[in-house]
Amino acid sequence: MRSTKKSSFVVAVPFALGLALALASMGGCMKREAAAVETQPVTDNLAAYWTCAVAFTTDGSGEDANEAFTFVPWLEGRMRERGVFEPLGRDEGAEAEVTLRLEASQGPGEVNLRLQAFDTKTKAPLGELEAASAIDAGKDAGDGSETRRFVALRSAANRILDVLKEKRRVALSQPRRAPPPAPPPLPDGPPVAGSAVCATECHPPASSSSSHDEQYRVASGVNATMKGLRECLDRVGAQLVVPAVLLRFDPNGQLRHMRVDVGGYEQLECIQDVRARPPRGVSTTRASLLRCEYRCTVS
Repeated sequence: MRSTKKSSFVVAVPFALGLALALASMGGCMKREAAAVETQPVTDNLAAYWTCAVAFTTDGSGEDANEAFTFVPWLEGRMRERGVFEPLGRDEGAEAEVTLRLEASQGPGEVNLRLQAFDTKTKAPLGELEAASAIDAGKDAGDGSETRRFVALRSAANRILDVLKEKRRVALSQPRRAPPPAPPPLPDGPPVAGSAVCATECHPPASSSSSHDEQYRVASGVNATMKGLRECLDRVGAQLVVPAVLLRFDPNGQLRHMRVDVGGYEQLECIQDVRARPPRGVSTTRASLLRCEYRCTVS
């Protein structure tokens, strides 16, 4: 009986040791690349900026001579998809609130991506980020048309966007200072509990302009949309988040695009429902950008 117990113990120890070594080996294979690093602190006020223009330079080490023509459209689409910024076209770059300068360079076995952000109007720096990604010959390059360097470049860019997205989310969750005087509240009634009175306020980005009459007319047209966003956020306890939308109008003054910004809650089903039904009959007299927010005050 004693001999049997000793035998089972001897067998169990190598098995446990082997399992631990196997798990450790798997952990080494699943090593994740480091997060992007703030080489210059990113502003805490990132949520005050909505639109951007992208400038990209490369050291030319890649196989693709047209790397910028491929990378920049991908990056702009990714920023728009993740709600970081709304990229403007090349002919609208001067109207963008933020200028993003990206520089790609290649070191031994890796790609380095550096991003510098500036306030377009004042030229003040808003922060700087860097990320590196390994050019792994074993990585899947997607559809086969993308080089290993391009796959690494996208990985580095995604980690930079992770930081910018989180900075925007944190900024939106902070209580804001009282806004400047706004038009009288729209006759809508309080959409949240208590004695709060809520109204939609629209204004252009710092680099644009529009008349107060036009801002008030657009605010009236999108008020139901903004109220829907507010009600959705209230249902999940996000009372501190101020719902906002960025509206782009074409040269004929017709609504071209509506981007919703609700501090990281964009994937909620009720938010998606509101986004799928952009306001009708809302127009301006010319091509323009307007940012609308739904603010509540306690009377």
